Amino acid sequence: MVNESRALQKIGEWADLSGEDLHLYLDIASRVQREKLDQRDDFTNFSGERYFEFLNEQVLPDERIDYQLESANIPSDKLQKIQKGEVPIKSLYAERYKLDYGLDQIVDFIMMMKFVHDYIEKTGKEGVAPRNRLQYLLYLVNYNLSQEDTLPNRSNRTNLKNLEHTGYRYTFSKSQTGPFSQRLYQDKNRLFAQSLLHEEVMEESVSQEDEPYRVSLGETGKRLFARYGRKLDDMESVLLKEWDLQQQEVLNEYAEMSLEDLKETIQSMPRFEATPLTDELLQARQRDFDEPMDSIQELILSV
Repeated sequence: MVNESRALQKIGEWADLSGEDLHLYLDIASRVQREKLDQRDDFTNFSGERYFEFLNEQVLPDERIDYQLESANIPSDKLQKIQKGEVPIKSLYAERYKLDYGLDQIVDFIMMMKFVHDYIEKTGKEGVAPRNRLQYLLYLVNYNLSQEDTLPNRSNRTNLKNLEHTGYRYTFSKSQTGPFSQRLYQDKNRLFAQSLLHEEVMEESVSQEDEPYRVSLGETGKRLFARYGRKLDDMESVLLKEWDLQQQEVLNEYAEMSLEDLKETIQSMPRFEATPLTDELLQARQRDFDEPMDSIQELILSV
């Protein structure tokens, strides 16, 4: 499932709300959504289009939202769609997150998808859960790259070592519970919008500080890996090989670790302990790729 506040905000923006009207709508809609979620008994596969149907059928037509939107004088055609539960939510996300990016950004997408795919293959689980576990594990991939200087014929302009040349273009900051990258979640949402990744509400209970969603491959993502997965396991690029090597090492060491142990491991790292709350914890990769990516060009074009 996409980030709930983003879904409600996209709907508000689609309805031409702004300023105080948008904030008031978000406050009311978020409260209504929480109430409706608390009333649900079944969260099985509550994700994707089912989540959008839930918003259209149970949240948006609520009389409190209707009253506020009428007071805000939104366009009558859009008000009617909200009242009838016919807001084209999926198309709003598809438009917002169309995969129209350069090579470096798309490589981030592919390597995130590969990490999720390999995590599922290794653990036998349905996906990466809770959602913040993905943040922690991808942080460790970049952290490991920043600790090694093994790439041949590469000069460094920073102290990021291998991370200067390969790895995710995500800057991580320190949150209360662990590393956090807003850009990582933005990319995750872009992949969700194209059915390359999938999210669903977890049936298992988690602590209040954790995000109760499971991340797995979407239907389009599954088809891509069925067709190109072997190429991704045998990449020719030195930079991608090193990146994937660190992903496999993180999976081998941390994939089966409990969430509490994973948090404790990261929080006990000297860098994490020394970084003030909300400050930058680890920089993103600084350089663009400067070598051919022939082994995954076909997959990139398919995305």
